[in-house]
Amino acid sequence: MAALEERAAAHWPPYSRLALLRADARELQAAMRFLEAAAGAAQPLPGAVRILGRVPASMARRAGRHHAQLLIESDSRIVLQRFLTDWMVSVEALQGAQRVHWSLDVDPQELM
Repeated sequence: MAALEERAAAHWPPYSRLALLRADARELQAAMRFLEAAAGAAQPLPGAVRILGRVPASMARRAGRHHAQLLIESDSRIVLQRFLTDWMVSVEALQGAQRVHWSLDVDPQELM
């Protein structure tokens, strides 16, 4: 019961919906620049979709690559899905999209 109360207070699932844009590159700055550009390409709905910043992953370096992530949050699964559908078109068109490995994880099981 306490865990659910903590999640409600923090506005985490199941009280919200999350998506995680992950990026990895040979240099941390390349991954961070890509995530910054992706965040800049987003047009979130004020109060409906929140972009919670870009950060190095908790295991920032694995297999010789640097990992970073950008968290997206919404109260509504439908609103989040609509946002992601439009946003992914913009992300795919970014110049840096071909220079980094990236993926989108909806309802991530863990935040690395």
